[in-house]
This record gives sequence, C-alpha cells and structure tokens, in this order.
Amino acid sequence: MVKINKPLLTTAEKAAMDGARAAGRAILKRSNELAPRDDGDLIKSGGVRSDDLTVQVGYAALHARFQHEDLDLNHANGGQAKFLEAAADQVDVERFIADSVRKAFGG
Repeated sequence: MVKINKPLLTTAEKAAMDGARAAGRAILKRSNELAPRDDGDLIKSGGVRSDDLTVQVGYAALHARFQHEDLDLNHANGGQAKFLEAAADQVDVERFIADSVRKAFGG
C-alpha cells in the first residue's frame, strides 16, 4: 500500500493552484521592483510558499515589516513603502488562475 502525504487535487484544483503559484511569483517579482534597495537583504528574503489551496508571498528579513509599513522613510537608493501591498494590487491574480484552469481543460 502506498501512503500519500499530499492531498489529491482535482484537475481544476491543481490548475487553480498552478495559477495561484504563478500569480504569487508575479507578485514577488513586482514587489521586488518596488521594494527599498537600502540593502540587498530585504529582496533576498522574499519568497512564495504554497500549501494545499493557498499561496503566501512575503519577506523573512527582520526589517521587512518596518520598511513596508513606515510611510515616512526616505530610501536613497529607491523603493517605497507598501511595496508588497502595491504589487498585490497590480497583479491580476484571477487572470492567472483562470488562464491556468482554462489551459488545463484544453482552452
């Protein structure tokens, strides 16, 4: 008997998850373009994690939250506050998912 540790997903769920992962990568890419460049640690700490039918995009650097939330910081090397939030607003997640599901069913 084979033990399966991961949930079995339907074709539609797998396609939706693939689309969500692609959207997560697009959000991270855009967020990195908007993030402060005071040091490289912030951008290097970014990542996309997925589990079952969820995707998380975020940064592990200790100062990421402060850089993201403080609207008064001035970044000499470019970048802005709310870089992850802005990126999430700019990426059409639904399109990524819909395109992936459509492709899975031959569309």
